[in-house]
Amino acid sequence: MRDGLLIRWRGPGEALEWLRIEGGRAGFVQREQAPAAAVLAKAARVAVLVPAEDVLSIGLDLPARKPEAARKAAAFAAEEQVAAAIESVHVALGDSARDGRWACAVMARPKLAAIGADLARRGIVADAIHADAACLGPGRAVLDGDGRVLAHLDRERAFACDAVLWPRIARAAELAAPEAVDELLPELARGLPGATPVNLLQGEFAGSHRGASALRWWKFAAGLGLAAVLAQTAWMQLDAWRLQSRLDALNAAMVGVYRERFPDASRVPNPRQMIDSALKQAGAGGQAADSGLAVLARVAPVLAAQTQVVLNGAEYRGGRLELRLAAPDIGALDSLRESLGSALGVAASLEDATAHEGRVEGRVSIGAKP
Repeated sequence: MRDGLLIRWRGPGEALEWLRIEGGRAGFVQREQAPAAAVLAKAARVAVLVPAEDVLSIGLDLPARKPEAARKAAAFAAEEQVAAAIESVHVALGDSARDGRWACAVMARPKLAAIGADLARRGIVADAIHADAACLGPGRAVLDGDGRVLAHLDRERAFACDAVLWPRIARAAELAAPEAVDELLPELARGLPGATPVNLLQGEFAGSHRGASALRWWKFAAGLGLAAVLAQTAWMQLDAWRLQSRLDALNAAMVGVYRERFPDASRVPNPRQMIDSALKQAGAGGQAADSGLAVLARVAPVLAAQTQVVLNGAEYRGGRLELRLAAPDIGALDSLRESLGSALGVAASLEDATAHEGRVEGRVSIGAKP
């Protein structure tokens, strides 16, 4: 842990020892019932150390490679090494295995629950709970000022005992004499990066992280973003339907022009092609591109781009196309006139405009292409 708070829990209601770690460097040890709320809120990570006498640190040979699968098998594998009923203990594993062997920490469920409750009463939400001896560098043993010996033998095994019992344990395991330290917590802070202790907060004890509220806000923001995308999609569909409706109206106007020109026609398979063909054959008006239907087809995209102007009808006569339009005001009609003249390269004029039921109805006349 390079940044955060390291807290040593010694018992229910007892004063805590804690220090800040910034950039991998440990600060001064503080002793009080709990760090200030502001200190806890600013901490990037909160790790709590509990007495190793309450934690059994062992190694397990498990066939699983992934932590999720290994945790499911860990309780059964640890049952042979635990004196208590396996249902009464909590089994936690390290982050990864080495040669198929997993570091494991076992603690009584009631004890771990009591520690969590005591921390909660002090306003502390831990990101990790470790056995204190497991935070020493591997191969080290120290004697603290309380007469306890803490030893971290290897990657998997760590324990603590009374100094009176140490000589007997040391002879049996051929261990060297422990180093005496004045302040235990700074030693544990220095050893923590290389020790990789097992985090007991797994499974049912994982609980809610201190950033859970922020995560909920991110989820809420993601929901809003999704709603905005759906709303935009719905608006695009609605806009497509509106434009299609305007296109259908223009097609209907083209059919009207065709039927006015050819009143005896029984059907209109393709008004523009039929009008162009008929005009070519009759020699009326020269090229088909100069027909009223051709002009209406060129006008259609300009009208479709308008959101305020409604086409009420169209009439082609004497080489000029006349559009009957309705708009919210005279300015909208005049703006459309300018757009038509600019886009088509033809003379466009506003013939008249009258107010009717809160809207302005007028006629825009479009001359032949110069």
